[in-house]
Amino acid sequence: MSVRMIVDSSSDLPRSIVDQYDIRIIPLSVHFGEEEYLDAINISSSQFYDKLTSSEVMPTTSQVPPERFVEYLQPELEAGNEVVIVTIGANASGTCQSAHIAVDELGTDKVTIIDSNALSLGTGYVALKAAELLKEGVAPRELPEALKGLTQNGIETLFCVDTLEYLVKGGRIHAGKAFVADILSLKPILNVVDAITETIGKARGRKKVVPFFMKRMAENMDMDQQWIFVGHAQDEKGADMIVNAIKTELGYEGEIFVSEIGATIGTHAGPGVLACFYKKK
Repeated sequence: MSVRMIVDSSSDLPRSIVDQYDIRIIPLSVHFGEEEYLDAINISSSQFYDKLTSSEVMPTTSQVPPERFVEYLQPELEAGNEVVIVTIGANASGTCQSAHIAVDELGTDKVTIIDSNALSLGTGYVALKAAELLKEGVAPRELPEALKGLTQNGIETLFCVDTLEYLVKGGRIHAGKAFVADILSLKPILNVVDAITETIGKARGRKKVVPFFMKRMAENMDMDQQWIFVGHAQDEKGADMIVNAIKTELGYEGEIFVSEIGATIGTHAGPGVLACFYKKK
């Protein structure tokens, strides 16, 4: 018997981690009007942003349905495996609830479900830690307790959006506020608490984003953590600037994973997002 991890596509995990730990990615759905795509399956991040910027239709995303979880779980259970599922925070999506419905339908006690209580690579951070703990011999059923230091808002997420256009289109911010912010070249900095975003500051211009991140990280970051995630939406140069600053300005010597932000966050935030995900002190 072995243990299989299933992580939803909102986690934006780099392919290197997915391959190393043999993780199965279960997709959320992305909709452009009547067109439906399976996130990270038949639409990549780059394809999504190309379509986002050219489409007249504002995309939406939908949770992983219970039947998709059943489809992914049945072969693993029939093979005699235990399964660990890590999902986007329940406050942001019904995906975690869908997983519970599927497990109840299958009537199995061989599945452990972990609500990351996070978004994007915050979920990825929890999944990677879960994979490491399994490798160290921690039993699947012990993982929810072992991960509480992360899932109870132990991960700090910093997001900066380059434009408020998509937040306006998605009804997440008033158009008047966005207009004023654009005139003043203000870039909102968002935090995530219980899988819900909140504004914690503004950077005047794109060049001020990295200094804002570094100041916040210097105050809040656990320097002894194994890794940090840096996310971007079609801005590899910006991501590289963050990575270099973390190493040179903060003196961090651990591993830094860089990954592109996918459709779940990209639907609302648009291209140009920069983000950091790290364990707090």
